[in-house]
Amino acid sequence: MATAYVNAKVYTVDPSKPWAEAFLVKEDGTFGEVGTTAEISAKAPANIVDLKGQFVMPGMHDAHCHLLIASQEKLFEAKLGLDAGPKEVVERFKAYAGSCNHLETVGNWLIGNFYHYANFPDEKPDREFLDKAFGDQPVVIREYTTHNIFANTAALKAAGYDVDNPPDDPWDGYYVRRPDGSITGELVEGAAKNMWAAIPKGTPESHLEALEYGVKMANRFGFTAVQEASANAVYLEAAKALDEAGKMTINLDAHVVYWGWAFSQEIPDTLIKSINNAHKYATKHFNPNMVKFWLDGVPWHPHLTHCPLDAEEPEKPDYKKILVPLQVFDMAIDRLDKEGRTCKVHCCGQGSARHALDTFEKIRAKRPNGVRHEIAHNMDVHPDDFKRYKELGITAEMSPAVWHDKDYQPEYNPMSVYPFTGLRDAGALLTIGSDWVFAPETPNIFPALQALLEGRKGWEMTREQILKIVTIDGAFAVGRDKDEGSIEPGKLANFIILDRDMTSAEEIATTIVKKTFFEGKEVYDYDSDELKHFQGRSG
Repeated sequence: MATAYVNAKVYTVDPSKPWAEAFLVKEDGTFGEVGTTAEISAKAPANIVDLKGQFVMPGMHDAHCHLLIASQEKLFEAKLGLDAGPKEVVERFKAYAGSCNHLETVGNWLIGNFYHYANFPDEKPDREFLDKAFGDQPVVIREYTTHNIFANTAALKAAGYDVDNPPDDPWDGYYVRRPDGSITGELVEGAAKNMWAAIPKGTPESHLEALEYGVKMANRFGFTAVQEASANAVYLEAAKALDEAGKMTINLDAHVVYWGWAFSQEIPDTLIKSINNAHKYATKHFNPNMVKFWLDGVPWHPHLTHCPLDAEEPEKPDYKKILVPLQVFDMAIDRLDKEGRTCKVHCCGQGSARHALDTFEKIRAKRPNGVRHEIAHNMDVHPDDFKRYKELGITAEMSPAVWHDKDYQPEYNPMSVYPFTGLRDAGALLTIGSDWVFAPETPNIFPALQALLEGRKGWEMTREQILKIVTIDGAFAVGRDKDEGSIEPGKLANFIILDRDMTSAEEIATTIVKKTFFEGKEVYDYDSDELKHFQGRSG
């Protein structure tokens, strides 16, 4: 039976009919007619819902998220806080160990989030304080950037590191060292590969619980579509099982990791198997056939592992900072493009963005009409490269959506530029991703959207532009725009009801999602939500 939603303020994101008062949702979970309250009421639908003037828009698209890892952090791991020094780390780990019901999922390992260099002597955490407090129990802490990790001696030994004979630095990372050359336990980028792989993965039941939590969190903040940016073998199993259980209330496009240790937590041998077999895990709402690369690190202190342009040859990337072997990257992108599989490439520096674009340009010369690929983050892109995104059909995915925080603004960090208007004016397709995995507790993007409306140089966006970016443009980036991203007859009835009009409200940072609908069914309700306190925060 069809249901009519009437007396609403409906922003459709359909350029042929941007506003409506009412719409039908058909029994098959798609939109029927969209129009005035009188027109829709005249259809004599079986059910009528009076929205009493509330604002309705299409469900949003999160273009970059780490649903499983973020949820595991929030549910099962120690919350240390970005203010924690050695004393607080020990105290909070011990409180966590004494109360946690999930330690059996990771053996006797203690896993915590996050550490910040500024809270330690000489800005260098040293494993000695963890060794004194926890002895032979393995302890690991993710860095606030989530790219690096800090471990005690027991964890290092469990992961195969020879702490008595300090190893040489790998080509794609390094060990933070004491003055005598021994390692502190802080592992940067590629130096952490063995540690990431060694951390216990938990149980299938815990994976399913965490992913369900993540999907519900996405619905809570108005998302009905998400791009997973770090799928692995564990993820594929969990997502398939969740959808088969009828609990996947988003359309989920997953990028399986090809190269990137911190987020895959696997070794290349198993990752390539996941990529080759991903199609076997596809379900109605889960598309696992996309792929992810980490081409560089991040432009955040103290390690600054992003790839800039070369200081001596500024037209070229600083290839020493590229984290994927050049030939491997070329061959992989060529193969995956030939197979029609979208690749998302992590690029935080001007050099990595240029290298990715150079590689895509070579591919486009072979296959001009190939699948659309993405560059993720785009924190800093050289203006000469802006036009290449449109020319090459590359999506500029902007994340993490934390640019409302002064610590991630160009005045504080000149490498956190996020050139929205430069890319927009050059015709690039823009999307926005929460990048929910590190310090923010939730994937809330409303504060970040607010920051794009405040006239800051380089971010002079209009409301219509940002609403288009987080709906139909996100859907277009993954080839779903014919089925979702706007409120139009025949499309999936994925829509949200908000507490304010996003097109005119003076302030949108504290926007509250009142309800989320997926395929015509209510999947989130603010009034009955036990975690509603997460909503309405300005940062």
